[in-house]
Amino acid sequence: MAAMDWDDLGDWITWGVLVFLFLATLLTALMFLAFLISHAITFFHFRRGRRSSNAGNKPPPPSIDELLESMAYKERPTAPDSCAICVAPYKSGDTCSVLPGCAHMFHKPCVASWLGKNNTCPLCRATVILPAAAAPRQQGNAADDMV
Repeated sequence: MAAMDWDDLGDWITWGVLVFLFLATLLTALMFLAFLISHAITFFHFRRGRRSSNAGNKPPPPSIDELLESMAYKERPTAPDSCAICVAPYKSGDTCSVLPGCAHMFHKPCVASWLGKNNTCPLCRATVILPAAAAPRQQGNAADDMV
């Protein structure tokens, strides 16, 4: 029986390491592919479920612009001179809205845009509760009421 020399052993170790690295890389690539496929399935399932939930008889929620009451601006001694959001002066006949609670007045498009990003009055920072948001919820779960 011939003795194995050190060069042959080195070759075996080199090939073993290369095979191990190849298998580890292949396994990592397969796991990454499985991860991508599972996320794609979840994403498309979520989108389809969201689309079908709005497809029922339930109307879409009202926009902020629909919830705000409109009024035409009339020049009065107690009325403000300009909108605090866009800083443009009010003109007679401009569509304005008065916020519930603090009663500050703004141009309706300005305050609708503001309330789309914030839930406070731009002047006094009081929390604005719009009529539809103040109505009690018909359905909900206990997790929504938890603190």
